[in-house]
Amino acid sequence: MDSYTNFIDTAASGSGLAPPEGPGFVMGSPLSPMTPYDTWSSAPQTPGIAGIAQANVTAQYIGARYDAAAIVGFGLVTGSMQNAAYWGENLMPTFNPHLGFTNLPYTIAFPTHANQDEGSASAISPLFGSFGAHDGSWTLRGGFFDLNQSDKFVFVQPVLQNVTPTIGVQTAETLGNGPPALGSWPSPEPGLPLHGFDLTAHRGIATLELTDAALPSLPGTAARVSIASLVFDHGEGTRYSASLLHLVIGGDLLSATTLYGANPMTNPGPQGPLPTSTLGGQVETIAGFRAAFHLSSAIDSVAEIGRAWYDAANVLEPGTNRPGGFYHVGFSGHRGRATLTIDGYRFEPRYATAILPYGTPENVWSVAWSWPGPWLKSTYQLADNTQLGVNRQGYRIRYGVDKGPLEVHASFATFRQVEPATLSNEHQLGFVEGFFLPQFDDAATLGIQHQYGLWIAWHPSFADLTLDYINDTMHRDNTPAHPEDHVSYQAPQAVLTLAHTFSKAVVGDIGFGRYAMLGSFASTSTNVNYFQNTAFIGAQLAESGYGAVLIQLRRSTFAGLPSIPNGPSPNYHATTLVVEQRLHF
Repeated sequence: MDSYTNFIDTAASGSGLAPPEGPGFVMGSPLSPMTPYDTWSSAPQTPGIAGIAQANVTAQYIGARYDAAAIVGFGLVTGSMQNAAYWGENLMPTFNPHLGFTNLPYTIAFPTHANQDEGSASAISPLFGSFGAHDGSWTLRGGFFDLNQSDKFVFVQPVLQNVTPTIGVQTAETLGNGPPALGSWPSPEPGLPLHGFDLTAHRGIATLELTDAALPSLPGTAARVSIASLVFDHGEGTRYSASLLHLVIGGDLLSATTLYGANPMTNPGPQGPLPTSTLGGQVETIAGFRAAFHLSSAIDSVAEIGRAWYDAANVLEPGTNRPGGFYHVGFSGHRGRATLTIDGYRFEPRYATAILPYGTPENVWSVAWSWPGPWLKSTYQLADNTQLGVNRQGYRIRYGVDKGPLEVHASFATFRQVEPATLSNEHQLGFVEGFFLPQFDDAATLGIQHQYGLWIAWHPSFADLTLDYINDTMHRDNTPAHPEDHVSYQAPQAVLTLAHTFSKAVVGDIGFGRYAMLGSFASTSTNVNYFQNTAFIGAQLAESGYGAVLIQLRRSTFAGLPSIPNGPSPNYHATTLVVEQRLHF
């Protein structure tokens, strides 16, 4: 049996708790609020107290020829629904609103005091079952599960929307090894689970996985994916794989932040001309091939290629769709403790562009100029877009020195738009620009992003001191007639952490982080200028061989220019306490 209990208490105050965009945001407006959300994670940071308890009971049968297993989950959530959905562990699937289940009475809320978004829910649900050969040559799984193998440029499980409890804070694009943790503490989940059936078979160095499963979707819609992947793993880093994916989305029409659906429009406002349209009947197929191998004893190489074919109903210009591609070549050299990696990418604007909303409307909280920005606001993408986003091409260089008293990871990347985000392009079926807003055809320019990253860890005898730093810069020129096309800003983020391992059973840390933005978005004057300071302290304690406790206290202060000229101040501050106990029997 595995179980956990969470206690979350957030106290917050300030005018930023009631942003002017709030009422429209609840109704699905593309104009997103600037606050109140945690800039490190895009999770809402509102006052309230929540409690979560969950247990998974596993039954196993081990026979001479066949093995079987089943998991039943028991869950209870009470108190602030928003804090429970975003600041505790990923909730049990059958009442997780991010998956599209409605058992939890969660709705978007902007409470200014505790007890304004209260609710409770409980469930007992079968979650998982498996049956397979005792020698592991094949296994059939059903229910909620994670994939056994996946090439991320073809498919990646939807990113978790909860802030998985840890004792530290890190940047979203960190080059580090994660927050301090006990060795016995469970690793974070790879993403939201799939719901369906999966068959995995092994023979020699080959592994075949066949999957048919539902993806997170809004109530009234359904997204189903079928995946076949074949991997030949020779060991020691030599691996060849092929994947084929087919996605079908049905049900209600979707309000999407694209312009190729029906009734397209740009919504003018202080955050720029935000695009919207209505979309339905989406179908996408993706094929991918990957090879990882050694060029020499000191140089490794990887090559990836993907092609995607997309179509949809209820669109502005039927028949304008065409295939999109993904291409990646990388080389990594090793010498002693040092590693140098060079990667080149091309992620075309028609590759893996199905519009997939999470199970809760407005699942991601963030203003239009946020970075690291969500892909099309409250939706997720089939393929991994954490290395670079859709409609980007460029390179990344990384250098690392590991396994010593001083560890250093550094990176630099430059990514440019493949095609400009003109109205003609964005009206074509399947064309997606994940960040820059649309331009008139006679005013087209290409945007560019630079990214600088540094992670330093010093390991003296008394503690571990780490610096986690990322700076994203975004720029797009404008013609004199269209100042609304101008983008030029930077988003520096830094976290300094001091951690100490007191024993095999106790680890603690204390630290401070600052996330800031400065520049302009959809304007030639400075209209983006804010920061969030976050101080934190935390500890993990192994109580016995069966259980452990995590405690983290974080204090956040947000201050800056309002999102609407001469509008109300977005300033607010919040204190969040998270306590988690885990048991394993």
